[in-house]
Amino acid sequence: MQPTITIDEANTRVDDYVARAVKALPPETTLKLNFQERSGECSDPIDKGPKNRVVANRSYQLIGLHPELVPTYFDTMRAWWQANNFRVLDDIPRNEFLWVENNTDGFQMTLKANPVGGIFLLAGSPCVWSNGTPEAVAAGEDASSSDGTAIASQVPAPAAVRPVADATQSIKPRRPRPRPSEEEAEGFDQIDWTDEGLY
Repeated sequence: MQPTITIDEANTRVDDYVARAVKALPPETTLKLNFQERSGECSDPIDKGPKNRVVANRSYQLIGLHPELVPTYFDTMRAWWQANNFRVLDDIPRNEFLWVENNTDGFQMTLKANPVGGIFLLAGSPCVWSNGTPEAVAAGEDASSSDGTAIASQVPAPAAVRPVADATQSIKPRRPRPRPSEEEAEGFDQIDWTDEGLY
């Protein structure tokens, strides 16, 4: 029941991470939005926190890249993420799947490539309260922490990509988005990423 950033701030941060990551790729790279979730249900099976929190998710196809250079793109993104405070959670199979998480705020990103040359970038937030405060506090219940400090005073100020200390200390890595089966490969960009176990 800790305060978090708001869902609006989470959306801003997701978009900012995507924009910054794409700049590491060739300048001709453009984004085609496949899926957007601005206030989706928090259904992370590993996160055992309270219900009624929400998440922000994006799924883009990267346009303008060359399938024969996929290993180079994966190396580039891996280096950029590691230089920008992300750690690798999963990278198997290599040059097809790379899942990372920010060490400070728990935001996650994934780079995927399919056998027919599609390259995809996904980003998502951890579970947050819509308005940044636990619902019990928002409803007028006890708004003090165990040390008597008002919880509202602990809510982080808005920032585009500023580390959030208190709001994400209990965040644990979540399962990666599912890899496509051979049957799904050709329609990889049409996969519904809203299934359980996503960001």
